[in-house]
Amino acid sequence: MQKLFTVFILIGLMLSGCVYVDMNVVNKAEPGLDMSSVHTFAYKKSNDSRSDLEAILLQTARAELEAKGFVYDVISPDFLVVINFGSKSVVERGVSYKRDSYNYNYLSRSYSDVGVVKTGDADKNDNTVKIYMVTPENKGMKTFLWRGSATSQNQEGVDVFGKCLVKGALLKFPASDASFREKVRFGTCE
Repeated sequence: MQKLFTVFILIGLMLSGCVYVDMNVVNKAEPGLDMSSVHTFAYKKSNDSRSDLEAILLQTARAELEAKGFVYDVISPDFLVVINFGSKSVVERGVSYKRDSYNYNYLSRSYSDVGVVKTGDADKNDNTVKIYMVTPENKGMKTFLWRGSATSQNQEGVDVFGKCLVKGALLKFPASDASFREKVRFGTCE
């Protein structure tokens, strides 16, 4: 029995690498901004109630920005990264239908009607991660340099898919305005 349980666990782990997070991404840069003039960044926490999840999402953003050649610098950053996130539970309305088909019954050796009925509603979560690049407070008035957001609809919440949403939102950073759909493999977000 334990061997069978282990096999199921291994199959589940293999299949988890095949799961994709399908998302809508919107990026908006400040008009006329030359991102080649900024090289360093830091981040600013904004959500005290879910600080553990925010720290994970900020670390993911840091890794993505460093992979693009930006340098993390707490002392004199050129811009700050701020992340807002959330999930909203929705009920996805199912379609009720009945499909009749003929299947061969091997016991009676004849064809028989098989009616298939699918009905029901499924609970889903609208997950959203918004990333803001802003000027540091010590440089005068705070202005937005770049904004990005990624939204997906999944069974689980942003605590599971948040890293993938951060990765998707920063995929084309520092490119200018863009709206696109993206699929990110869940296994690459770990």
